[in-house]
Amino acid sequence: MIVESLYHTINNGKEGKNIGLSTGLDKLDSITYGINRGWMTVWAGDSGSGKSSLVLYSTVYQPFMQSLLSNSIELHFLLFSFELSAEVLLTKLLSIYIWERFNVELSYEQILSLREPLSDSNYQYIENSRDWLTKLEACCDIIDKPVTAKHMYGICKEWAKRFGTFEEEEVAGGYIKETYIPNNPQQYLIVNVDHIKLLKTDTGNGVKQEIDDASNYLITFRNKCNFTVNIVQQLNRNFKSVGRKQLDGMATLANLQLDDLGDSSGPAQSAEVVVGIWHPFREHQSTCEGYNIRKLLDNVRILKILKHRYGLADRAIGCNFFGSVGLWKTLPKPEEISDYSLYTKLQ
Repeated sequence: MIVESLYHTINNGKEGKNIGLSTGLDKLDSITYGINRGWMTVWAGDSGSGKSSLVLYSTVYQPFMQSLLSNSIELHFLLFSFELSAEVLLTKLLSIYIWERFNVELSYEQILSLREPLSDSNYQYIENSRDWLTKLEACCDIIDKPVTAKHMYGICKEWAKRFGTFEEEEVAGGYIKETYIPNNPQQYLIVNVDHIKLLKTDTGNGVKQEIDDASNYLITFRNKCNFTVNIVQQLNRNFKSVGRKQLDGMATLANLQLDDLGDSSGPAQSAEVVVGIWHPFREHQSTCEGYNIRKLLDNVRILKILKHRYGLADRAIGCNFFGSVGLWKTLPKPEEISDYSLYTKLQ
């Protein structure tokens, strides 16, 4: 049975069915193979590093845009958004789309008129995006209130039933084995948790226990239902500890290590890939990985592959980040940049 399953997977790959969806960051795709069915990825960063924006851009926006261009891509999202309300989450995605579609910079604060009323001209861009946003919403189930790990399990189980069937069979020793038969074997069932520390704690459980339980439940669905799981996790404070800083007193990218994930190591131990997000400008670095941070300022992030079960780890990727619209781009190699001003503003 295992050999038969292996050859089925190999033949699928030969037909191009094992190639993951793009994250929109080509260098990241070249290392991690993109968004893959049945993989768990942990995205870890300090507060304000842009981890939620990165996950929205790379695991929701980009895959959805690819699905619009191909009738062969079936996507379904289950988004546990414990930090952002459903409306704010969709607004942030809308902000990316308006920039890419109309080349107009509208932050979520502007779209929601949090500072001043939206102008009629800008409102027209939002109206012209309604059909796109409606199509996106139809692919998404958003849970924007904290739940316990047990509740998360129940939600995932009922959600999976919409796209396949659970079947039970008796195997050796009277053991009942449950299997999942997908309606479409090539579908993507993408489950995001942002971020996992904000799980609601059950009676008698602490944060670590909830995270570990949730991680174990998600592993079960990854293995049984081929879920693609993305977990956003906070870094602990150890990576900035005095004992680990360089001689100049600053934290550096080398400080960022796999054991720096906060509250629990469970998700990282289970994940195929762990991506760390480094914010060199906030760490007062003048250079990082060859990039001139004094010129890029707040528009640069360095992604570090902290773990890759099937490929390369400890690789660094320079990225442009524009927080106003949640846009991410791959930076050229430092020696290829002649004009840094091209990477400090949207264009």
